[in-house]
Amino acid sequence: MAERRKSLLITYILWILWGWLGVHHLYLGRDIQAFVWWSTVGGVCGFGWFRDLWRIPAYVEDANLGPDEADVLKKKIKSGKEPPFNVSRFAGQMLVGHFYGILMRVAIPDSLPKLTIGILVPIAVAAGVYLVGNIGRERGDFKYAFMGCISSYAVITFLTSDEPGNMYVALFGAMSFQYKREYKKEIQPTKKTLWKRLQILGLGALIIFALWCSFFYFNAEVTTEDGEKIKLRDAVNHFFNSPVWMEFKDTIKQLYDEGQRNGWDKLYDDFVKALDPRGEQNAYKVLGLTENASQQEIRRRYKKLAVMWHPDKNPDNKELAQKKFMEIQEAYEILSQIKSARASKNSESRSDKDRSEF
Repeated sequence: MAERRKSLLITYILWILWGWLGVHHLYLGRDIQAFVWWSTVGGVCGFGWFRDLWRIPAYVEDANLGPDEADVLKKKIKSGKEPPFNVSRFAGQMLVGHFYGILMRVAIPDSLPKLTIGILVPIAVAAGVYLVGNIGRERGDFKYAFMGCISSYAVITFLTSDEPGNMYVALFGAMSFQYKREYKKEIQPTKKTLWKRLQILGLGALIIFALWCSFFYFNAEVTTEDGEKIKLRDAVNHFFNSPVWMEFKDTIKQLYDEGQRNGWDKLYDDFVKALDPRGEQNAYKVLGLTENASQQEIRRRYKKLAVMWHPDKNPDNKELAQKKFMEIQEAYEILSQIKSARASKNSESRSDKDRSEF
């Protein structure tokens, strides 16, 4: 049974919709390229995705390889000649290797021995060089990429007494990879079920996901307003003990209790009210009043606070006074508008009721 040909139109649609995930390459059977695009956010921050704009026709043509093209490829394979050097592929090896090297470096704790770091980072860089080098009809050995990466990492570290930049390591890895390249032997790749292909890609995705998780746990930091750096994991732990989180939990608990008492059909209204979309609750808080406050009480409180926080009354701290004064003014306007709207609505309701009774 003849294999269904790949559509250029469908490929471009997939490229537009999910190109940064490499779905269009998965559709064409270019699984390695699909994984590289996904793991590096669209082929190293979208560069590969953009280049696909004019490369997709060639990819579709390769996927729909006809008898004449297959004969030409067979001759190339039988000749034993090395594939011609490709600048774009070489640059891609460097960029992806650089990306993977950075990901590995930020993922591993600084407490690890330097020897361990000096092995893991070159492995990650070499993996990027190897994957890009094995996209499409060409292939090469991982060992050559790794030898170039590990040796350059060791030499540069020895000479400078510092960790080398990943781009230098990727450069030597890509150069070493060129030592032995060849065309892939199979004209039509061994058929695998979609499930099998997704399993292999899923294993690679787990490795990338584990590296990102390691980064967020061991090395990710947040910077306070004082410029102090705090580990993200500590900041998260502190967040769950913060007043903001405690208040949020109390709000959710109150909504749950209200739902049990008054019925779950009113839960949405209670939830919207808790979100305070009109700013009413915050306005009461700014003025230091409760929801039962009358318009007269709101006006009296506003006048008192406006005088207290008027910038002219606080010459030593005009910036803070100006901010507070604006908050008080905004809170008063919000509550006045809400009170006025409710009063008008209640008046209309009473008029409608009187007319109906009449």
